[in-house]
Amino acid sequence: MCERGYGMWLGWLARTGQLDPLTHPCNRVTRELIRAFITEYSVGRAETTVAGAVRGIAYVLRACAPPDGVDWLTRLAHRLTNTAKPSRPKLPRMVRIIDIILLSDRLMDIGLEKLRNGRRSGAPIYREGLIIGLLAHRPWRRRNLADLRIGHNLFVDDFGIRITIPREETKKGVPFDGYVPKRLEQAVFTYLDRVRPVLLKSGIPEEDWLWIGRRGRRMPADDISIRVTRTMQEHFGKDLSPHLFRDCAATEVALERPELIGMTKHLLGHMTLASSQKFYNQATSFTAFSRHADVIRKLRGEGS
Repeated sequence: MCERGYGMWLGWLARTGQLDPLTHPCNRVTRELIRAFITEYSVGRAETTVAGAVRGIAYVLRACAPPDGVDWLTRLAHRLTNTAKPSRPKLPRMVRIIDIILLSDRLMDIGLEKLRNGRRSGAPIYREGLIIGLLAHRPWRRRNLADLRIGHNLFVDDFGIRITIPREETKKGVPFDGYVPKRLEQAVFTYLDRVRPVLLKSGIPEEDWLWIGRRGRRMPADDISIRVTRTMQEHFGKDLSPHLFRDCAATEVALERPELIGMTKHLLGHMTLASSQKFYNQATSFTAFSRHADVIRKLRGEGS
């Protein structure tokens, strides 16, 4: 985001005829120019987006002239960030994790029942239920979910169904190496053995992608997002996208086990904790997901 914000700034300077390539980056910044940039850039954009762009400019300049960069610009960026209001507040769209899990179970039951009665329409219903269940337990980014591939980054070993995502394929550069939750293992095997074959189409090359969508082809990230969001809207009346599952998971931990808030760093695949998360954290990704599972079991009344 820093590079993008700074790129927007340079592009604006060039477009308005105010870019001097021989001037030090810090000397290109004046209050008047920043004010004019914000005025133009703000049109049609959320406050958080504008704040992010200004923060990007400030942070790049701080890297150019450490440690302070342009001090007044850094203070402005932080003030804009702290006061920015999201264009679409998240809280009204969030759903409790336990309710999401119950929906997941119900959809898989409905899908299986339809398949038993010879109705192929049960296959996508089951698939949606399984995807929602996995997101509730493992709130991956949608691209990583869409990129799951049997025998490539999804394996069966002596300990369960293992998933590995290398650092170069994650947004924050944090690798994942863990297992599908035990309570969803059988659901995944059922999908592989009974549901996925129904979704595949004859004549379409088998490329081992886990999620099969329309016309028997790989289900891209956008399709996963659309189907999940539509399903959540139908059942909860809320526009809950796969990305928002991450907020639901972190919020659930904060509500139910606030002493474990530090684990959200690993649960969500972040490099660092947000400044508001002051609890010392030494969990690995394995223990973080295990603790998240403990929270879910507590909510379901399944014991410790």
